[in-house]
Amino acid sequence: MYGKPIRVNKATSDKKTLDVGANLFVGNLDSDVDEKLLYDAFSAFGVIVATPKIMRDPDSGNSRGFGFVSYDTFEASDAAIDAMNGQFLCNRAITVTYAYKKDTKGERHGTSAERLLAQQTKRSNDE
Repeated sequence: MYGKPIRVNKATSDKKTLDVGANLFVGNLDSDVDEKLLYDAFSAFGVIVATPKIMRDPDSGNSRGFGFVSYDTFEASDAAIDAMNGQFLCNRAITVTYAYKKDTKGERHGTSAERLLAQQTKRSNDE
């Protein structure tokens, strides 16, 4: 461009392929639970695509008692829900369900349509 060579890189869609929608809400967390403990407790079920996020009060930095974990497959998230919902973490029984989707009216992750899209995306990436 303007007499100078330009370098063109192939666009990446890594972020899109990683987030299949297998996002879990983890509630009733003890204030002692941090991101590492959440990761350690949930990584046994599959590949976690992003560091677990514990929601915190912006002023004090204290835990608000819930967080989120995202897996690379629905099989892993289903296994985590089955195994961890109602289990004790730091002496508190936690609740584990699919998280509500952003910008929707009460729709949760883990729907059959979302699973089908994830399956098709995986198939096209494998080819």
